[in-house]
Amino acid sequence: MRRRIYYYFGLICLMLYNCSCKPVKLTPDLPKETTGEQMNEVTFPLHKDGEPYDTYRGLVMAGYQGWFGTPGDGSPLTSGGAWYHYQLNGQFGPGVLRNSIDFWPDLSEYEKKYEVGSTGKSAVFKLPDGSDASVFSSYDEETVMLHFKWMQEYGLDGVWMQRFVSEIRTASHKDHFDKVLRNAMKASNKYQRAIAVMYDMSSWTTAEGLEPIVADAAALMEEYKLKDRSVQKYYLHENGKPMLALWGVGLSGNNHPRPSVVKPLMEKLQEQGWSIFLGVPGYWRDGTADCVSGNEHKILLDLIKASSGFFPWMAGRYDYSSYTSEQWQNRLKNDIEAAKGYSTKDHTVTYAIDIFPGFSDRNMYPNTYKGNPDPTRTGFRYGGQFYWNQFYYGIKAGAEAVYIGMFDELDEGTAIFKQLQVSDVPSNVYAGADYWVNFTASGGYSISVTKPSGNFVWSEKASDLDVTFQGIDDGKGTDWYLWLTGQARKMFRGEAPLTQRLPSR
Repeated sequence: MRRRIYYYFGLICLMLYNCSCKPVKLTPDLPKETTGEQMNEVTFPLHKDGEPYDTYRGLVMAGYQGWFGTPGDGSPLTSGGAWYHYQLNGQFGPGVLRNSIDFWPDLSEYEKKYEVGSTGKSAVFKLPDGSDASVFSSYDEETVMLHFKWMQEYGLDGVWMQRFVSEIRTASHKDHFDKVLRNAMKASNKYQRAIAVMYDMSSWTTAEGLEPIVADAAALMEEYKLKDRSVQKYYLHENGKPMLALWGVGLSGNNHPRPSVVKPLMEKLQEQGWSIFLGVPGYWRDGTADCVSGNEHKILLDLIKASSGFFPWMAGRYDYSSYTSEQWQNRLKNDIEAAKGYSTKDHTVTYAIDIFPGFSDRNMYPNTYKGNPDPTRTGFRYGGQFYWNQFYYGIKAGAEAVYIGMFDELDEGTAIFKQLQVSDVPSNVYAGADYWVNFTASGGYSISVTKPSGNFVWSEKASDLDVTFQGIDDGKGTDWYLWLTGQARKMFRGEAPLTQRLPSR
């Protein structure tokens, strides 16, 4: 969230602004296109349970943040009563700009639960039945084990463990993510799920800034004996080598490294014995819009061809209405066709489609949704149809791998793991006196006891903004998106009909 959101927040704002004049439908239109009993023509190897993962082709994997921390969990990031990735403006409690999450996790199966409101930096969240809401910590081994257990139960092949360059540069942050990774490696072995590391390079644009990746990757290679699989049988491999991802290469703007900067880094990692997977712009093929142009675009294409796989970052590039358009579907088909041409007899370049269930970050950025509310309070997910459409069209276009963003991302409302339904989420009403929320022309926010004077785009009372928590559609179940993922995987593997209609349970 702290890295990627700065990039696609602007894009989502433009998207929502363009459609803000249109009426918001409470339920989506039923798809007109169905395919009967047609099955996906599988062109990739089907992974067998219990076997190592020797290729990304044929797999459905998700990104895994693992960044939530709570007071008392033992993480160095939560000492002194701090909340990590739950808090905003130094606190974690009800009220817009007072917490950073938009969905609430279903805590019914967690072994360790943490009360909110037990420290001076938090306040109690009340559930509809009057009880106090709790949250989990990603630092706990039990949490990670439960998440991997769900992956096995619902049919998600595995996850890419997010590892931010900014995090590994400081001891306290590195300690947190090292422990989460150790827990995940253990869970991968127990539940036979694919696992791989992904470095997020956001905010680091120079060779010096990215250099810590080289030492960190070497340490991981040694610690987990990834070349011989004596420790990690289910670590993902491609072209005979363990996979390592670099996310953020080739994105336009000043927050990501140029391809010319990433090139020597990638070569060093390949010399260590890694098979490199890249996270690239949505318009990677054209060199337009969110992508670098000119010579840097040429270098980007060269890096892709030298890699073992890549996926274009698509969050914010389309919405429910635009995704099914001829324009987007032609782009998807052409991307997949171009990518298939990069593979040779001796070297596979795996292209993964990038999909996400929806998007919501109104507690952090309420201006994004002013004038364009989601009356269903489900984070623009359309009952799961938006998510399913991306699977359907991607599979139909010939996709051979899937990247889901994300498994556990509550901050931006892209999580697919178990979350409370709309009627069961806690109240987000601040217990104290009403306050003012202020938005500046530069995109900054502040809160104040009284209405401020000065250069603000708008200042409104928190109660008038009515920022509530989002949730899974009532009646669907907290596991709805995990279940849909498993059903989509069957469709992907040719084990269920290829259809645009949502499956029924």
